Amino acid sequence: MMVLAAALLLGWQANAQIIANVGYAHGFENVKVDVSSNLSNKHLAHMDGLYAGANYYYSLDNVLDGFAVLPGANFSFLLSRTVREDRIREVALNIPVQASYTHEINDVVKIFGQTGPTFQVGLIHKAKITETGTSFSLYNSNNQYGYVRNRFNIYWGFAGGVEVSDTFRVEVGFDLGFLDLGRGKELHIGRNFLHFGLGYLF
Repeated sequence: MMVLAAALLLGWQANAQIIANVGYAHGFENVKVDVSSNLSNKHLAHMDGLYAGANYYYSLDNVLDGFAVLPGANFSFLLSRTVREDRIREVALNIPVQASYTHEINDVVKIFGQTGPTFQVGLIHKAKITETGTSFSLYNSNNQYGYVRNRFNIYWGFAGGVEVSDTFRVEVGFDLGFLDLGRGKELHIGRNFLHFGLGYLF
């Protein structure tokens, strides 16, 4: 039994690589507000920023040539302004679990596509009021902004790109969010992401 476990572990390690990722992300927020509430003039602007992290690339060539799974983790850092010029800052932890298929063009260049879910937990989401200079968390139900945001979201992502010399990756993708980021009956926020990134395979 121990011999079998050791063989499986060695096989996993032999077929696995770590991919360090960094890139740009743009969040599209679709805000729906109850017209009878006093929140109607507080729509959020789209959010821009960076993400950085790593994926564990595990090849499943023994199942299907070119197929792999990519569990990982990254942090996203996003900024935006509201229509009132108030500043919003967000930091989130993202856990992607995606499947990938890679096709070899030649000895140097490969193309790939991948898809799967990403689970997001918001760590910081703060607003800074331009007029007063005060800042506070929008996860706090007693905040001064008049609404509360949800920390959690689930995205389904689609991405594709090019891999060069089994070392560098260029990726473009889109992530579709499923959960409502607005808490309460008056405000509903849906978010999707467009991202562009670079990866390095160790």
